[in-house]
Amino acid sequence: MSDDFLNDILGGASNTDAYYHEEQNVSIDDGTYPATIIDLTQSNVTTRYGTSADLYKPTYQIARGKNKGVTVSDKGIWRFKSEPSSARNKSSRGNIIYKNILDILSIELEQVEIDGIIMRRLPELTKDNVKGKKVLISVQDDDYKSNYGRLASKVAMIHSEWADEVEVKQS
Repeated sequence: MSDDFLNDILGGASNTDAYYHEEQNVSIDDGTYPATIIDLTQSNVTTRYGTSADLYKPTYQIARGKNKGVTVSDKGIWRFKSEPSSARNKSSRGNIIYKNILDILSIELEQVEIDGIIMRRLPELTKDNVKGKKVLISVQDDDYKSNYGRLASKVAMIHSEWADEVEVKQS
């Protein structure tokens, strides 16, 4: 086998350098900002308790003020998955936040009947159903421990729907 073939399979073929762009480290004051969702990443994860979940991270672009045009990523929106049953759905409590996010984004829930119980199916977030949505975001510091010590960055969380006519107050 050739080294090129192994590099292609192992993923070592195309990305040989790493880069840093200074604009990626823009200072944003904590507060609430009007923003537009411009991108979305999704990961399938298993929690430490063995629950299967989707973790969504929208990327927002601030729409007004001195930080207009700056992008910031969401801390993470969890969608816990489980089989519906007549017994208490262990994921339903964690999905209250997810359901509220769907409401803010005006994403409709499908009503289903399972074992005689009316439930609402929580759809997945996709780039198609969130890109371009206008929201208010809360931006704050997020510090975490890594192999390199304590690191800090800014993260956002969806606060509410944003209508153009709503005046935004800085926190």
